[in-house]
Amino acid sequence: MKKNALVIAALLLALFSSACGRKGPLREPVPRVPQAIFDFRVVQQGERLLFTWTEPVSYLDGTPLEVSSVEIRVMELKDEGISGKKALDSFMKYSRPLAELPLGKLEVGTNRALLRLDMGKVAGKNYLFGLRTKGKKGGWSEISNLVSVRPENLPMPPSGLRAEVEEHQISLSWKPPESGLDGRPLTEKVYYNLYREEAGEFRLLNDQPLARTRFEDLNFSFGLTYRYLVRSLVARGGEYRESADSEILEVRAADVFPPATPAEVRAMSGTDGVTISWLPNRENDLAGYRVYRAKEVAAGEEASVLLTPENLAVPVFLDGSVEKNTGYVYSICAVDKFGNESPPARVKVKT
Repeated sequence: MKKNALVIAALLLALFSSACGRKGPLREPVPRVPQAIFDFRVVQQGERLLFTWTEPVSYLDGTPLEVSSVEIRVMELKDEGISGKKALDSFMKYSRPLAELPLGKLEVGTNRALLRLDMGKVAGKNYLFGLRTKGKKGGWSEISNLVSVRPENLPMPPSGLRAEVEEHQISLSWKPPESGLDGRPLTEKVYYNLYREEAGEFRLLNDQPLARTRFEDLNFSFGLTYRYLVRSLVARGGEYRESADSEILEVRAADVFPPATPAEVRAMSGTDGVTISWLPNRENDLAGYRVYRAKEVAAGEEASVLLTPENLAVPVFLDGSVEKNTGYVYSICAVDKFGNESPPARVKVKT
C-alpha cells in the first residue's frame, strides 16, 4: 500500500512539473500560405495585356516558398466610382479565374503572363485584375494589389524597320502605322519607342517618345550583333499607350570603314637607307601601318611590294634594302583592327 502511494505521488509530481514548464498561452500555428504580392502590374500593348509581378519567396511564417500555382483573377467593373475596400470586397465576391473566361489566350510564366485579347469582346470595357499564388504546401495567398484596365483600340505597330551601319552610328528608320487595331485610319498624333535587346531583354533606347520615324544609335561597338524593335505610341488619359511589337530587326555592326590616309609623309635618303615618317593617325581602332615600295623604271613603276608583313606600331620606317642611284615610290597605308586599309599616301625618293 505504501509502495502504491509513492508511485502515485511521483506521477503527480511529474505532471505538475510538466505544467509549470509551459510558458504563456498556447499559440495557433501560422497558416502555410505565401506572402501576398504588392507590385502586380498590367499594361496593354496592342492586342495583348502584359502582367508582371515579383514572385514571393517565403510563406507567412518565413519558411522558404516554392510557388506551384499562379492564379490571375478578373471581374468587369460596372460602377466607375468603385474603389478601396468596396472594390476589394466586390472583387473577392465576384471575380473569377482569368483562365476560365473567354477574353483571349492566356500564357503564364515566371513573374509574368500574357493575355492575347479578343478585342471584339473586350474593347471599351473596364476590368479589375488581381493575382494570388500557392505553394507546394498550404493554401492560397491573399489577393495582390488590384489593377484596373480598359482595353482600347490602339495603333498598329510600325512596319519596315531597317538599319544602316555607319562609321559613328547605326541609323534606324521605319514606316508609321496607317490604322488602328479596328482597321480605321488614325486621327491622333503617333509617337514611337525604340528598343534594343540587352542580356536577353529589350530595353528602351530613347529618353522621350520619338516624334519622328528615325533614330541614331550612337552607343554601339563594331563586331557585335544587335536586335531592335519599335512600338507605336499615343497619349491618352495623361499617359502613353503602346502598340504591339514591330518585327524584330537583327543588325550585324560590321566595320567596313578604313582609317584616314596618313598625312604629311616624308622620305629621306641616307647612308643607312631611306627613312620614311608621317603623322600618327587618331582612330581608336587603329592596328598600325603598312609600307609598300615600287621601283621606278623607264616604263613607269614596277609592282608594289609589301615591306612590313607585321603592321608597324609607330609612324616611321627605315628601308635598308635600297639600291643606289635608284628611284622608289613608297605607299603608306593605315590599317584598323578589322583589316580595313586606308587609301595610300605616296612619296617618291631618289637614292
